[in-house]
Amino acid sequence: MKYRFECTFLEAERVYLEIISEKTGKKYIPMTRGDDSFVCELDLNPSDIYRYIFVIDDNIRLIDWAAPFTLPTEDGQIFSCIAINANGEILTYDFEPSIYVKDFSFCNDTVESGKLIYKRAFSRKDEKVCVRIEYKDVLGFHQSSILWYKPNGEFFVQSSGIVWSDDEGMDNITEWHYIQISDEMPTGKWKVKFFIDGLYILEDYFVITPSVYGIESGILKTNV
Repeated sequence: MKYRFECTFLEAERVYLEIISEKTGKKYIPMTRGDDSFVCELDLNPSDIYRYIFVIDDNIRLIDWAAPFTLPTEDGQIFSCIAINANGEILTYDFEPSIYVKDFSFCNDTVESGKLIYKRAFSRKDEKVCVRIEYKDVLGFHQSSILWYKPNGEFFVQSSGIVWSDDEGMDNITEWHYIQISDEMPTGKWKVKFFIDGLYILEDYFVITPSVYGIESGILKTNV
């Protein structure tokens, strides 16, 4: 059967489809830029399971929000999944996966309990920049990804996690993403882009300042 793959990350210069068949192994397929997405079309076989992910500019790995399934692996990765039965039918969930972002905030430490100090300005004195994300109504497996960009717009790093629950309507799930602050990191206004299941959710910013004075109290909590 023919299956069309689409990646809507249009800022990319190139996108590859990394796809792993249980029968034929792993392949990297270059995707073609269209008007509003990168696309490719493949013949998929019955009685096979395909795991796949979009590899963007060699550095960014995002799953497909439109995939029939999302599955984690034992080594902590997560993939989109297409499972086809002997009749050529694509299998789907017997429930509706869900996830909602309740809060997205910057702080300088991962604090599970006690008072959080929200801040948007950081200095060399801070060891790291942390993002605290709180979710509600979580059901199923989901990929969370933050793309971190330097002040000049250059991509810096991707941080990713797996958010999941097998209890319908699970609330108050908290996740942390962070980067370490080093002397080599440029000062200025940094940008982050937040994705869930490969779908763009929001963009935000923080500042790394050359000074260690006047920023200890923190300001500007971001609410979703």
